Amino acid sequence: MASRDLGSNTVDFKVSRNSRKFTEISVDGQHLSIHELRSQMNSNKHIGNPKMLHYLNKNIPDYPTPVEFHVANVAHVTEEMPLRGILGSEKFKPPNSEFSWWDLKISDDEINSAEQRYLEKNRPNEAADYRERQEPFLNKFTTSPLFQTHTSRYGNYRFTFPLAELMDWYKVQNCEGEEPVLRVFKTITYKQEIVYAVLVHSPKNDEQFKHLPYLEKSEFICYLDGEIIWKAQAIAETHSYEYSSGKLDDLQYNVFYVWDQVSVVFHLPSHDHINITRERLIKALEACEINDNNNLTRYEITTNPEELLRSLKKEVEDLKEESEEDMKPDVEY
Repeated sequence: MASRDLGSNTVDFKVSRNSRKFTEISVDGQHLSIHELRSQMNSNKHIGNPKMLHYLNKNIPDYPTPVEFHVANVAHVTEEMPLRGILGSEKFKPPNSEFSWWDLKISDDEINSAEQRYLEKNRPNEAADYRERQEPFLNKFTTSPLFQTHTSRYGNYRFTFPLAELMDWYKVQNCEGEEPVLRVFKTITYKQEIVYAVLVHSPKNDEQFKHLPYLEKSEFICYLDGEIIWKAQAIAETHSYEYSSGKLDDLQYNVFYVWDQVSVVFHLPSHDHINITRERLIKALEACEINDNNNLTRYEITTNPEELLRSLKKEVEDLKEESEEDMKPDVEY
């Protein structure tokens, strides 16, 4: 992917520890490409020798990049205690932060559509019937944790909502009916993960965030008609295949690399929150297994999350049956 020329400018990286005591290296107000991150991290001596550089400096066999995904849903993963707090209060409001973080939830259909777009852009001279006969290849590379939707690194419970629906709730509840503002929040890097954070805030907080560019300035992300359109640069944490000139080949050994993802971050200062009914919350809830490479303590992992989920789903079904019963007309004999 072509990258902007930053010239001799150096990026103002910030090194910090997050709430889980993991080291973050970030830069505010920019979405830096993998190429830019490699160049800037190699030249910024004050950040030391971060683990990510070990991966960024690798020569990786050819793979599909960039891949354009059109994503309709976002997800918020949590543990049991926060889950009970969300259900009890019927709202999303982080207890110790002004920001509520959501990741993309990419479906199989969205992966298939991204593959079709990739072929149409990169092999335009191929006959359409060839593309239709082409054996699927993108699913060989969508192996980073972002695409492992049955597992989680952050908790046993995942809420999934259409982003358009969340934006509407946020607009009504926090923006006095005005359209929310979307900005380039930051780029955050960990050991192998690159996070492109998109900030959503109320127009009433424009002054607070005016130093951040509007999302239109991002090279990789835009928001259109309720969807995030994301040009992903690295979709496989572990590379087991090479894809070159339309040909897919097995690698003799796995190659470990970086992977990128998008987070949508809702600004919820003071008493602001996103209110959602308990019934709607439960309908959006699913249980997930804990990924072996997780960021949790043993006290944060639920032994049998499916049991609690079944109980909550039954609660919704019981309420539905009661409502239907109440709606039946009285019959006189």
